[in-house]
Amino acid sequence: MSWTKFLISSASANRVDKKSLLHLLRRSCDQIGVELIPDQAEQFWLYLQELLEWNQKFNLTGITQPEEILIKHFVDSLTPLPYLAGAKGLLDIGTGAGFPGIPLKIAAPFMQVHLVDSRRKKITFVQHIIRSLNLQKILVSHGRIEEMPEVVPRYQIVISRAFQQPEQLFHLLSGLLAPQSVLVVMLGPTNSGDRSRLQKLGAASRLVLSRVVCLQLPHRSGARTLLFFNKRY
Repeated sequence: MSWTKFLISSASANRVDKKSLLHLLRRSCDQIGVELIPDQAEQFWLYLQELLEWNQKFNLTGITQPEEILIKHFVDSLTPLPYLAGAKGLLDIGTGAGFPGIPLKIAAPFMQVHLVDSRRKKITFVQHIIRSLNLQKILVSHGRIEEMPEVVPRYQIVISRAFQQPEQLFHLLSGLLAPQSVLVVMLGPTNSGDRSRLQKLGAASRLVLSRVVCLQLPHRSGARTLLFFNKRY
């Protein structure tokens, strides 16, 4: 299905077909095993509108088409959720414009979520979204995770979608993760050689690769890899 079907011809990039986009969102979430209720879909709609508006001034994301934001940011952020059953707390390192932490919070409102990023403009945007959506039990910290080591052990799940070099993430977190905590690394497409290398790098930092999920985003929007590492005692 062509992306352009979901756009309205308009001089304003923000004027999009809400009904079609929310239908696409719900259908795409169904494909990854995540069910959204109407109120949650409305929260994603507001998130989209605010991101489009702010992005015109602050360059929060290089993805600018509404339907691509929906799939490549929102739905992509939700792909770990089916594998986080029972998780009560989640730390998102390098959240940027709120990914994956805010989409996960919208879809799983019972979770305590903590967002960390070192870029002030993105933290300002994230705080605005939290207020706009009236999200509860969600914290935001401005800074680098290595500057706040006391934060990491508080969370059962630590997740990152931002690190292009996971070995840096392993190095930062190897001594900070609590026993029985899980590190979720979100990557683009990988092959068996990539995953074997990352498994060895994780093991060198006392992190055991316990699950690998390879998937395709809906509407042929690209391959993704989720790596789940458990802290070795």
